[in-house]
Amino acid sequence: MDKVECTVADVLMDIHNRQGVFFKADTMEIVSPMNYLKKYLPENPTDEDYQKLPTLESLNIYPLPSYEFIDHKYIMSEFTHNIWDNKEARKELFYTLRYYDYMDKFYECLKKYDLYDEYRDYASDYYHFIFREWCKKYNIKTQ
Repeated sequence: MDKVECTVADVLMDIHNRQGVFFKADTMEIVSPMNYLKKYLPENPTDEDYQKLPTLESLNIYPLPSYEFIDHKYIMSEFTHNIWDNKEARKELFYTLRYYDYMDKFYECLKKYDLYDEYRDYASDYYHFIFREWCKKYNIKTQ
């Protein structure tokens, strides 16, 4: 399977409610903890085998910032507030933020008005800041 290249901002921008995303700090990649831990298990694992599994922290695997921590609505509102040249887009984007599950609707609306790339550029600093704060929390050194 080919590796997909994306930035930390791209990953954080796509973290939705009730979704956990994990980061392997020493290899700087997104991983699934269960799939990663499977390589430490024999073909037919017993309860004892599961108890002997290394911890996620010992493997340098940490949960990325949660949906609640990221506060997507803040950056989406800030971006929408700064769209001066398209009042129709502003109105529709603000309306999507009223929904409980607003993220996909917001991104669809951005694409409809050809604003998605502009939003990615605008929001990337915010998402990188969130990542740096998260790295401090777990004492993770990045390049």
